[in-house]
Amino acid sequence: MEAVITTDRRPTPEMIEEAKRLAEKFNITYVKRRHRTIESIKKEFGKNVLVVGKDLNLTLHTLSGKKLFFHPGLFKIRLLNYIATGHEAMIEAMDLKEGETVLDCNLGLAQDALLAAFVSKREVSGIEKDPVIYEIVRRGLERYKPEGKLKVAEFAPLLIKPINADNYEFLKNQPDKSFDVVYFSPMFIKPKWHCDVMAPFREVAVKDFVSLETLKEAERVARKRVVIKVNKGVKELFPYLSDYNLQPSSTNVEYLYKIL
Repeated sequence: MEAVITTDRRPTPEMIEEAKRLAEKFNITYVKRRHRTIESIKKEFGKNVLVVGKDLNLTLHTLSGKKLFFHPGLFKIRLLNYIATGHEAMIEAMDLKEGETVLDCNLGLAQDALLAAFVSKREVSGIEKDPVIYEIVRRGLERYKPEGKLKVAEFAPLLIKPINADNYEFLKNQPDKSFDVVYFSPMFIKPKWHCDVMAPFREVAVKDFVSLETLKEAERVARKRVVIKVNKGVKELFPYLSDYNLQPSSTNVEYLYKIL
């Protein structure tokens, strides 16, 4: 991802120090904020702008004017629905039980990983390829504390282990049958609806679909199932998914799974 980094308008010394540290870590340009607007910084550098804010949280301002930051998003609705009904399409596709392990190969904003952690009550390893998104989500998970009706899931963020890596390279280095479930949620191909929650993420995230080589590694690493979240109708576009079963959902997505 192409980006520069700055701070809030009134940065503390700690925020400035952290911005400089991240600039070195990501090999990107640090920009003194002073009285500059985010738009003026974007215009000068022609890149996304990563902002270090209060509590050292990170917000990415994209070139199109959207903001990417950690938030639980649809996890709230999905969790409450699962608690009320005992059903959730992703969980059913995984056939996930308490005590089982999950490798989430497309962590993103960790909404799927949070739900998997709530159900399994075990550590969920989540791979995010882009280092900036990884850092945004890692910090967000450390600070996220479900409240109110969601307090029953207060343990879930603590169970997620973010990993900054390429999922294919990571899978190649895992032993056979080392996770119960290996899960993919690649950027949707030709999405059929507009989602404000995912719009900024779609703008900057890696958009590769699951390759045949990656899928073969996943099938080697999984003990129980490999699951892929797609938008409806995508299965027919990839012949190598012909032996995957379909788990319908009540939304515009569906889940493909293979029992191993």
